[in-house]
Amino acid sequence: MPTARRMGFLPRSLRFNRLLRRWTSDDRGSTALEFSSVAIPFLMFILGFIGCAIYFFVSNSLEKGMDQTSRLIRTGEAVSKKMTVNQFKQSICDGAGSWIDCNKLQIDTVHCDSWSALSDGGGGTCTPYKPKPCIDSSGVPLTNSAPGTDLIAIYSGTASDVVIVTACYQWDFTSKLPIIKLGNMSNGSMMLQSATAFRSEPYPES
Repeated sequence: MPTARRMGFLPRSLRFNRLLRRWTSDDRGSTALEFSSVAIPFLMFILGFIGCAIYFFVSNSLEKGMDQTSRLIRTGEAVSKKMTVNQFKQSICDGAGSWIDCNKLQIDTVHCDSWSALSDGGGGTCTPYKPKPCIDSSGVPLTNSAPGTDLIAIYSGTASDVVIVTACYQWDFTSKLPIIKLGNMSNGSMMLQSATAFRSEPYPES
């Protein structure tokens, strides 16, 4: 009587075991499969790393422009030169570098009669209002209504006043990153905020 092997066929379980052993022993293309499993996380890590590096670079550039330009208020030079809001803003952009888009930069300057006026419930007053954040809780930017032709002295006060200068810069790089969400604005961009507070020197007023 002919057996199953002589009849040219094998039991299904035996054929499956042979195919399984053949598949597990064949390592061709294993490197490509391993790389494909880590390629997406690796690329996401690289993009995130580059984004963080550019973020710190732009933030430090903005801080540099703020430090240089706010000193003009502190020493009274901005007042004596009758610098306007637009000129003060442009001076920050020039100090920060050409990679800062000045059209996406807003400057908010207020002056207070004492340091306690900056805290909630503290005494004293700030003009024209107390300092406020660059974006609200919904991620919508707050616009500065100060006309660019106004003298910066209107908002920076006089000698020995407490002055707070806030720079709000809309950085659009984060809105262009795929998958990774780094922005804090409703449109995906990130609002970079740089602020400095100081008491103006007792410079002579003209």
